[in-house]
Amino acid sequence: MLDLDDVRGMLAELAELGYVAVHGDQIVYGSPDRSVVDVVRRRSRHLAHDLSAQLAELAALVEELPDLRSAWSTGDAADDLVEVQVFHGWSAVTDLWHVMIEKQPLRRTDVVLPDASRLYVADPAMQQVWHSVVSAPGNRARVLAASADASRPEAAERVAQELAAGVEIRLMPSPPSWFWVADEETVALPMSWGEAWPTSVMAVRSRAVAGMAQWVFDRLWESAIQVRDDKQAWDPLLKLMCNGATLEAASRGIGISDRTGRRRIAEAMEHYGVNNMLALGAAWGARGHGDPTP
Repeated sequence: MLDLDDVRGMLAELAELGYVAVHGDQIVYGSPDRSVVDVVRRRSRHLAHDLSAQLAELAALVEELPDLRSAWSTGDAADDLVEVQVFHGWSAVTDLWHVMIEKQPLRRTDVVLPDASRLYVADPAMQQVWHSVVSAPGNRARVLAASADASRPEAAERVAQELAAGVEIRLMPSPPSWFWVADEETVALPMSWGEAWPTSVMAVRSRAVAGMAQWVFDRLWESAIQVRDDKQAWDPLLKLMCNGATLEAASRGIGISDRTGRRRIAEAMEHYGVNNMLALGAAWGARGHGDPTP
């Protein structure tokens, strides 16, 4: 019952997104799986401008996929490019991981964990499975956490356990959202982007989608601070302090005592030839380390 020109405009939009192809008066329906992957690929070129916003858009796009698969039953179902599973409930995050590890061996797992408070006290059974996966030959696990979590005394024991098991941990002030990616093939996303510990999550098995999430994780990882990095004694401290942490909180965050933190700041002042924190921030920032306001 719509105006013909309006219909043509709508069809043109769908065709541009790849969901249909219009040949004269004929409409050919495409696979929604293929269309979603194509959109993800096209949008990947713009991720560098705003990682958080673009990955949120990716999460929303993938969230629509189960409904699209049902609604587009007339499409080409033979080309099944994307596999989606959805988990709900307070344990959705851990349930998803258990299901994934039972279905296939995960060799390389990268996790963004904005809120680790539920993991301060370890679940021994889950931790044993997690550490057995991490420590297997050729395997690797990287966790990108919030600096506030790592600086809390109640998290210290868990951080030490994870480091001892071989987990690599880096910190950043405000991770954009919980998500993880494994083997550049499977990505886990929250149903509502930006949640620190979501209660509704989806696992998407697609190299195109997971490849995008991996690219985003790697960019975040490059800019984060390594926990207990002894090679650059004062840099991790100053990076955390630049983002609002006190000297005491920053020291705990990288696994050293307050006394050691104060000693490293003193060494930094001596290195840069300054005698106060403001001057140290200016000198350190001028060398390309970041915002010179610790």
